[in-house]
Amino acid sequence: MQRARRALVLVAGLMLLAGCSQAAAIAPVSGGREALVRFAGNDVLVAQQVAVLEAPVCAQAGEVVTCSGSTVDGQEIKVAAPAGDPATMTVTVGSRTLYDGPVQAVVDKAGRP
Repeated sequence: MQRARRALVLVAGLMLLAGCSQAAAIAPVSGGREALVRFAGNDVLVAQQVAVLEAPVCAQAGEVVTCSGSTVDGQEIKVAAPAGDPATMTVTVGSRTLYDGPVQAVVDKAGRP
């Protein structure tokens, strides 16, 4: 009886640890609107092979997200996501618009192999 109880406690403990490691793996990719816009903006910059000096730093006011950074040649990087659902964003480098469209489309495309 004692042996069965120990085995049950061991199995329950292992299940809890497995659940914790799965939650820890999910945590870095979770987040709100600001994180989603930041990830999508960075995905656009990578896809367009922009040489980034300072990665865009984002701030959220209500539902509006704005991010700014710079390129190695001194151009300003701007990511802007106005309030609205579905979320849209515009990514510009200097005076050039690299992307203007749905945030989720960028995230979905970046997630494909």
